[in-house]
Amino acid sequence: MRLNESVTGFSTLEASKNAGVAGVRRRRTAGQFLPAGGAFLKFEHEANVSGGMRFRVGAYLGLATLGLTTLATRPVAATGGAHAPAVSTYDTRASSVVFAYRHGFSDAGSFNTFSYNANFTSTSGRLSAQFGIHYVNFLQQDADTRAHGVAGSGVAVLEFPVAGRFEDGVPKVAVAMHLGGVPTAYISGERNFLTVPFVLGFGVPLSPIRQLTFTPWYELAIAANVDTVVRPEGVTIDSTSVQIDPMTGTASLKPGAVQDALSKGVTVDLTVNVPMRVGLDAALHLGKSADLNLYGMFSTLGGAFSGESVKTVGASLVVRWDDIVPAVLPKPAVEEHESCESTERRFRACPNARFWLTPEQRGQATPDAAPAPAPTPPATPAPVGAPAPTAPPPATAPAPAPTPPGSSNFPAP
Repeated sequence: MRLNESVTGFSTLEASKNAGVAGVRRRRTAGQFLPAGGAFLKFEHEANVSGGMRFRVGAYLGLATLGLTTLATRPVAATGGAHAPAVSTYDTRASSVVFAYRHGFSDAGSFNTFSYNANFTSTSGRLSAQFGIHYVNFLQQDADTRAHGVAGSGVAVLEFPVAGRFEDGVPKVAVAMHLGGVPTAYISGERNFLTVPFVLGFGVPLSPIRQLTFTPWYELAIAANVDTVVRPEGVTIDSTSVQIDPMTGTASLKPGAVQDALSKGVTVDLTVNVPMRVGLDAALHLGKSADLNLYGMFSTLGGAFSGESVKTVGASLVVRWDDIVPAVLPKPAVEEHESCESTERRFRACPNARFWLTPEQRGQATPDAAPAPAPTPPATPAPVGAPAPTAPPPATAPAPAPTPPGSSNFPAP
C-alpha cells in the first residue's frame, strides 16, 4: 500500500523548523504495510539534528475492522452462484447421513466442496428435512492464494410418487421439490465474500429398475451478496491531517483523519441476483441401508446463466441410520418388515381394543365356573272359573255267595 508522500515531507519540514538549528541532517524511512496478519498501517520518520536532538514521528492507522481483504478489484467468486449445494439426496424413504465431495472447474477457477448432511424423514416417507455443513474453497486463475470458506444448509425436500413403488419403496416415477437456504462465506488473506441465497427447485426421480434412480433437477436462488473491497490508491492522508507537538516532537493525527482515509479507500458492495443451476443425479441403491450417489451440475457465477460457467461433478455415500418407513412399503412388505411395537400399535387402534386383555391380565383372571342348569319354567296356574267336575268313585265288586256245607268247588265228573 502506498502512502501519500506529503506526510513524510511535511514531517521533515516541521522537524527542521522546530529544531531551530542549521545544518539539519535528515534521514527518511519508507512507509510500511503489514498485510493480512498485521492488519494495521505504520509509517515512521526520523530526523537527527545537530546538538543531540533526536525524535521520531509515528502514526498508526487501525485497519482491523477491514478484515483481511486487500484486493482492488472484485474476485470472480465474489458473486451469486458460488454457494454450496442444497440437496444431498432425493431419497426420502428413511432418515440418513450423507458424506459427499464435489469438484467444479471453469475458466474462472476451480471449486472444491466437502459436505456432511444429516437427513430426517417423516413417517409418511414424503418429507425429508436435510441439514448440512460444508467446507468450500476456490482458486482463481490469476490468484496465488486459495479462498477458503464454510457454508450451512437447511433444506426441505418433498417427494410425491405418481406411478407406484417397487417392493422396497423406491418410487417408479415421482415429482420432487425443495426449498431452503444455503448461506456461504469465503475468507482468505486476499478476499472476503458472503452470499445468502434462498433456493427453490424441483426434480423428477425416475427409476427404470428398483436398484437405479435418475433425477434431473433445476434450481434458482434469490441471493444477497456482500463484498468488501479495499482500494489501496484511495487510502491516503494529506499533510493537513498531521499535528506535531513542538515540545516533544510527537506527531498525531487530527480527529476523524483515519475515518476519512478509510472512507475513501474502502467500499462495501451489496448486490442481489438470481443464479440458476441444472443437474442430473444418479442413485445406485446398494440395499436397505446404503446408496451410492453420483452428481453432475451446470451453473454460472452471476445472475441467471449470464456469468462464468461452472461444471461440477461429484459423488456421495448415503447411509440410512433408520428403517425404511412402513408407509412407503407395499402391504405384504409392511407386514413382513413391521416391528412388534408397530403391530401392537396398529391393532390397538381397533375400536374393540378396549375389551382386550394383556397377557398379564389374562394370567390373573380366575377360570370360569361350570355352567348352571337351565331353570325350570314355573307352573301355569289353572284358569279361574267353574270347578272341575270330580270323577265318580269306582264301583265295588259284589261279594261272592257263601258255599253250602258238603259241596265242593270242583266240577262234577
